[in-house]
Amino acid sequence: INPADWEPVPKEEARRAIGLPLDREIILFGAGSGLKDFHKGGDLFLDSLRQLSQQKKEKPPPLAAIFGQEGDGFDLGPAEVSFLGRLDDNELRLAYSSADVMVVPSRIDNFPSTAVEAQTTGGPVIAFRTGGLPDIIEDGITGVLVDPFNTARLAEVIVRVSGDISLNRSMRAKARER
Repeated sequence: INPADWEPVPKEEARRAIGLPLDREIILFGAGSGLKDFHKGGDLFLDSLRQLSQQKKEKPPPLAAIFGQEGDGFDLGPAEVSFLGRLDDNELRLAYSSADVMVVPSRIDNFPSTAVEAQTTGGPVIAFRTGGLPDIIEDGITGVLVDPFNTARLAEVIVRVSGDISLNRSMRAKARER
């Protein structure tokens, strides 16, 4: 991946360009077939969203933006789900730039490009410690690795990394630098 092709776009600009709200936390997930690919862990992602801590009443719930799949969005309780459809590389760059975190809950994956692309745009990646993900993510530095298939822990880490501005900013800088 050429880092010049995945230069980060300012978050507000990226969100406006792909129609995402400016005032919501964005949790990104994506795969070639969206939630439908068993190996990519879309069902595990949804399970983790169901376990997110309730946000303060005055704060809108986070938006889980999913690329690779068309469909009507839905409410999961602690989060809302929206589908971005299939995206070209420029749209992917905007999606990664707009997200507070990228989640890669793969069951089986050699070297997922979504994790590399997200980090190249300066996004922290939260993933299970499976396949090639430990080779991509510097645990605690550019993102967080969670024990495989522990969706409760995945939810805790999503809340922590997306909600801690200082930690998020540090991970963004380190991910892009790497």
